[in-house]
Amino acid sequence: MSMASTIPLYQKIYDDLRAAIKDGTYVQGDKIPSESELSDRYEVSRITVRRAIEDLCSDGYLTKMQGRGTFVESRRLNSKLLRTSDTSSFSQLCAQINAVPGAHIVERQIVPARHDELDFFDLADDALMVLVRRTRSADGLPVADESVVVPYEWGAPLLNADLEDGSIFDAIEGLCGRRPKATSRWNVNAVRATTEQAALLGISAGDPMLYSETYYLDGQGAPIAISRDAFVGGRYQLSLS
Repeated sequence: MSMASTIPLYQKIYDDLRAAIKDGTYVQGDKIPSESELSDRYEVSRITVRRAIEDLCSDGYLTKMQGRGTFVESRRLNSKLLRTSDTSSFSQLCAQINAVPGAHIVERQIVPARHDELDFFDLADDALMVLVRRTRSADGLPVADESVVVPYEWGAPLLNADLEDGSIFDAIEGLCGRRPKATSRWNVNAVRATTEQAALLGISAGDPMLYSETYYLDGQGAPIAISRDAFVGGRYQLSLS
């Protein structure tokens, strides 16, 4: 491969493998060549190959299986989830691209309120919160590590509610008759996946993620929930238009 190419070496490998997946050269479940084989084929370092492979894994084209190799992902989104400044739930975002939403509970806890939570909900210093952490998926492909907190005084039933594969917005509305309708603050940052998130979402530690912290209000402008979510890079898109 010519080193004079203006295309980065890893990008060339990424593009070639993605094209091979799209045209059926590699189909779902196929094992792709090893890093060593690709390194020889493209006459590049294994580090360069690894970057292309990791990007393909992050974007949902490939998946690594410990001790077995790297395979074509059988669960890939045809389109990225697109969130704008509205308050669509994850389930509604999936519906927009005809994907089946999924949710799996990681943990449910009663926790002391953080300073920003005390201020947002106007709670006493000793107030408690209900934390619900779930992984979210679209068409079976892990997309996000989701954590939602609400005041314990009315949110305690969430500790026992059936939240597998359901919308937490719907669950909140069922509990208190109110639904997130607007936001008072929305913070977004680029982060990297922790070891725990990598295990939960089927990616590699250090992979790029988009961290979103959203403070939700109900239809009357009263605080109702805070959601802190980490989305897998390449599987989620924000639009500020």
